[in-house]
Formats: sequence, C-alpha cells, structure tokens
Amino acid sequence: MWRAMIVDDEPIIRFGIKASVDWTREEIEIVADCANGAEAMKLLEETPVDILITDIKMPVMGGLTLSKQALERYPDLKIVLVSSYNDFEYVREGLKLGVADYILKHTLEPEELLQVIRRCKAMLETTRKERSLPDSEEDRAAVRKRHEGELKLHLLQRSDRLPDGGFPEWLNGEYVGLVLILNRVYWIEEQEGYLHKSVLLEQLTESLHEHEREGLAVQTGENELFFLLPKPPQAAAWEEDACSARLQRLAGKLKSEIGASVTIGYTLGRGADRIRAVYAESQSASNRGFFEGIGIYRYHPDLDVRRNGIRLPELAHEIAEASGEKAASLLADWRRDWSGGGCPPLQLKEEASRVLSNLFKQQVDPYTLVESFDRLFKSETLEELCKTLLACIADLRKARSDSFDAMGSTHPIDKALDYIRSHYVETLTLQQVADYVHVSKNYFSILFKKVTGENFIDYVIKLRVQRAKELLAGADLKVYEVAEQSGFNDVKYFSKLFKKITGLSPVDYREQRHHEGKGSGTKEGGDA
Repeated sequence: MWRAMIVDDEPIIRFGIKASVDWTREEIEIVADCANGAEAMKLLEETPVDILITDIKMPVMGGLTLSKQALERYPDLKIVLVSSYNDFEYVREGLKLGVADYILKHTLEPEELLQVIRRCKAMLETTRKERSLPDSEEDRAAVRKRHEGELKLHLLQRSDRLPDGGFPEWLNGEYVGLVLILNRVYWIEEQEGYLHKSVLLEQLTESLHEHEREGLAVQTGENELFFLLPKPPQAAAWEEDACSARLQRLAGKLKSEIGASVTIGYTLGRGADRIRAVYAESQSASNRGFFEGIGIYRYHPDLDVRRNGIRLPELAHEIAEASGEKAASLLADWRRDWSGGGCPPLQLKEEASRVLSNLFKQQVDPYTLVESFDRLFKSETLEELCKTLLACIADLRKARSDSFDAMGSTHPIDKALDYIRSHYVETLTLQQVADYVHVSKNYFSILFKKVTGENFIDYVIKLRVQRAKELLAGADLKVYEVAEQSGFNDVKYFSKLFKKITGLSPVDYREQRHHEGKGSGTKEGGDA
C-alpha cells in the first residue's frame, strides 16, 4: 500500500482531490492533508509518504519550498504540483527541482488526476524493481517508462540541460525523431467519444513499442506522439528514401492494427542535447500534412521559411457581405495563397477565429462563439479549415436569427434528450438526432454541449454503460449479449471501454456485484 499526502490552503481543493480518485482501489492511503508546506514538512518527519500532492502558492510555506526541502530529505518521493494558469513559471522551477508531474486545478478532471497518480505509482514501482529484481523484460519495460517520463519533463522545460542518467545510451549517438499525428481524431471523438480517442492513443503507443522495442514514446498533444528511434545498424537504412520507406511500413502496420491513419514528420538527430530541437523540427515537418494531406514528411529547413500572404481578417468584411458562393470563392483564393505552407497552421486557425469574432462578437452568445472557435482549431487540413469556417458562418447566422425562447417546452435539446433515451441502444448518430429536432448538425452539437455539459456521443456512451451495468448486475447474459443489448456492436471495444470507465472488466464487475449481493443477503438473514 502506497501512502500519500495532500497539501493545499483551500479546504475545497483538498476535499476535491480526495473525492476524485478511488484511493483504495489504487492501493493508496491518504495519511494526511495539510493547509501549508510547514505543516506538511512537520508531518513528513513523523509520517513519511510516497506521493505528495501540493499547491504552489500557500501561506507560511509554499509548494516549491516544500518540494525542495522534501526531496532533499526523501529523494524517492513523487511530488505532484497543483497549479493555476498563471503559475507555469513556478511549474518549470518545480520540474527542475525534480517534481514528478503537475495538474491544473481549475480544469482538473478525475480521469486526468488518476492518470497522474498512476504515473507516480509506476515510477515508484520502477524504483522498487530496479533495487530488487534481476534484469528481465518486465524490468526493461519499466526502465523505458522511466526514460519516457524524463523525456516528457525535458520537453516541458525551456532549458536544454539533461537529467542525470535519465536517457538511454543510444541517444548519445545518431537517432531519428518522429512526430506522429493521429488523423481524424476529432471525427473519432465525435463519433465514438473522448475515451475511444484515448484508447486509440494507448494502442498506438503499444504498437510502436512492439515494432520498435528500443524506442521512446510520449504523448505531446491531444492527437500527437513524439517517438525517438535508435539508428539502424545498416548505414543505408539512414538514407532519406530508405528511412521514408521504413516509416511508410510502420504507418501501414499501425493502420492495420488500430484502424486509424497517421501523418509522420521526422528528422535526424545526434546527441541527447538535440532532443528538443529534434522535436521542434519533427513537429514542423508534420505540419506539412495540414497543407499537403496524410503522408510521411522529412524536415527541410528551406520549407520552414515564413512568408507573407493574404491575411484572412482583411477579408472578413467582404466575406460577411458576400453570398455563399462568393464567400467560398474568397476563401478559395486565400487557401491557394497558403497551400504551399510558409505559415504555421495554428496562425491560420487564429486568423479564421478572428473572422468569426469580427462578424459575430456582439451578436451571438459567447458560449456559441467559443464552440465555433473550437471547431476551427480542430481542422486538420487547410481545406477543412475553409469548409469549417463557411459552415460556422452559416450556423452563427442561424443562431443570430433563431429564437428558441419562443419554443417553450419544445426546446430542441429537451426533445433530443427524450429521443436519445428512447433509442440509445440502437445505432444513433449526431446527424440523426439533429434532423429529428430540425437544426443543423453543427449547431445542434454546440447547443447540446451548452445545455448538458457533455458531448453528444459521450452522453450516449454514458447511457449505454449504465445499461450494461444493470444487465451485468441482474441478468444472466454473456458479455457479448450485454454489449449488444447496451448498444455496442464490438464486444472487444465494449470490454476495453467498460474497464476504462469503471476500472473493472465486465466479468469482474459482475462478480463484484454478485458478491456484494450475497454479502447483503447474509447480513439481512443474520439480523433476522
């Protein structure tokens, strides 16, 4: 059983952290919670812990001072900093001190906290194994996880200073750095839910490790992985054509195994002190996919040159006054001007967002406008960005003119929720429900999240999993029958998703519920 301590001067934050995780299931005991660092240091001397979760800014003694003193006395301690948006300089300082990870308190989700805690446990278990077990395959995997943790922290820091002994020896020589972009990830999220995307990224990492056992992989974005590979023994394999062919084969294997395509940007590196530069170059190369489509792209410095072109906000007034066909023509000119690259995709997305802001800022509610910005930033190609911008303009014009207040009890989301609850075990799509309530798919998606606080598909999945729990607890059905009767067509996916949400496989959940039922029955009989 691992031991943990929570330190925060806000009681509600301490309570929220304690309530967000099933600590017993994670085999962790919360031995204390404190209001400041001085109180925590005193308790640490009396009751040592393995994991320390601490706020950065606190009276008496802050989190950084606490971290420094605690790590000096207990070097194996895993510290998680709880920060606000404006605390990131302190976070960097904490990472330099050797803290394990950090979380943002104002956007903290239970699943995010759980993943951070599990990473800390993995580090603790790695340390324990390195001190007690022989060099087995399991140990090598644990060491790789530690290296990947060091790599992630190194990428977050601005300094090129390397952690002592934190990277494998082969990084002192030649290697290749890849940035892999999981394509259509937001479509996947919309159709299958956020957790399905998370499952795919985990499968992608596992597949990479199966095919390239010595490589290191870290998630660096919502749909992005950074992967480092040692130089192949054959010199010819390092030439551009051979390297691209090798990566094409890897991309093909990944697609066949996880059912999703990837765009890869890569570059060559030499020496661990080049890792941050290799990541930046690989990411720049992967950006070409935004302009040229799915593919394998090697970094070339001459393609990274910024240039001037038509600025989209300058066209905002013309687009606003134009008909649909004329607006599309203006955007087509803008797209052609940038089709060869020369501008970061993020900058072009920001320009598209400014167009919407200029046109609709005072005319639609802020939530609807922000959701439209989100749609723009999820565009994976320049062509998709232009189409999405036109769709957003049309939807926001409709939002401006529509008044659902007059609909009384027939608010479209109320009507949609009734429909979903009656049909969630069937094949159910966002388009189908939007058609049922007579609004556009995109506007319905925005309105649904605004009213319910959840994405459409995540809401449907929640209903399906709840139905599966009821069937597992009460009916004597096989797992595939439970999946089918809950609205899941793929039993393997159902099992993986069910475990990710509940922490138990369907079989283990059923056994636990049946065991609880027997225990309850025995107790009632004894009382009688």
